[in-house]
Amino acid sequence: MSLPAPLAAPATAARVLVVDDDAAVRSALAKYLGHTGYEVFEAGDGAEALEALQRHRVAAMVCDIRMPRMPGTELLPRAIAADPDLAILMLTAVGDAESAIECLKLGALDYLIKPVNLDELGHALQYALRKRQLEIDRRELEEWLAREVANKTRQLEEQSRQVELLAISVLTALVDAIEPREPGHRNHSVRVANVSAHVAAGLGLTSLDIEVVRLGARLHDLGRVALKDEGLRRASGAQPPELVGATDAPVLAAAILEPLVQYRGVREIVRLQHERWDGKGYPQGLRGEAIPIGARIVAAVVLYDQLTEGATAGQALRPAQAMENLTGLAGTLLDPAVVAALERVVVKG
Repeated sequence: MSLPAPLAAPATAARVLVVDDDAAVRSALAKYLGHTGYEVFEAGDGAEALEALQRHRVAAMVCDIRMPRMPGTELLPRAIAADPDLAILMLTAVGDAESAIECLKLGALDYLIKPVNLDELGHALQYALRKRQLEIDRRELEEWLAREVANKTRQLEEQSRQVELLAISVLTALVDAIEPREPGHRNHSVRVANVSAHVAAGLGLTSLDIEVVRLGARLHDLGRVALKDEGLRRASGAQPPELVGATDAPVLAAAILEPLVQYRGVREIVRLQHERWDGKGYPQGLRGEAIPIGARIVAAVVLYDQLTEGATAGQALRPAQAMENLTGLAGTLLDPAVVAALERVVVKG
């Protein structure tokens, strides 16, 4: 087999594995490819080919279909499993188109008819290597884009988290600023938040859920605050104060908290804190455990704080007296399990 004039050498010496049980054919192909500028390895059968693929990182494999012990149709999927980026050209005899088509289905990029025209082999190999490199570049670009999107998403999520945290801080400060200054009313939301967190812990809630309950309790009066603040009332789309009833306050607060997607649990506590265990509350008339546990906790603790701290002078109840009143409401207004947990917190001081 005479060697034609070589094609232009590849920019870098790509490695090629030539697999053929015919030593003369294998040697001629290897000599031509080496003369063209490739770094060539040889294998006489499928087993040797797999061993060579383990030892050397090759870019392409030129493989005969008809070989003893392990035909090319069997070697092909095993070679691709060993290196998914491997560019594979198959060599087939005249009249064996069926095997060639099967090889294309298994992942070969092209096939050539024996006896092989070396110019055709050179061009086919260059095409296969370009296609291989384009596929590698495409995959690397997709992976890079995926990483960039993930990084940008994390950055945006962190920025959103910081903005929402700032919004919660501002709303909390606003609640504190508008709270009445009289004894019993001052620091009301702070007391409710602290006791609610203890009750939530006593009920076995997770640390994350306890924090949601604490924030919900801290902002439970946001609706009433918003009714007094013209800017907040207009931003939430509420009616003028003279047209707004007491039952609208939690709905108004929920509207203010609606954009804070990371605080949906807090929003539900604030919105549903006036639901009753017996289903006679508002705004939805939920019953029993259909009411979020955080809303049930805040409802009991707010009432407890009003009885012990918020009453007029001389009418505030001692903790034990307040708990007697709350126990009488268990099963109608309040969740019995929450009342029991609150009592344990009160007993512990």
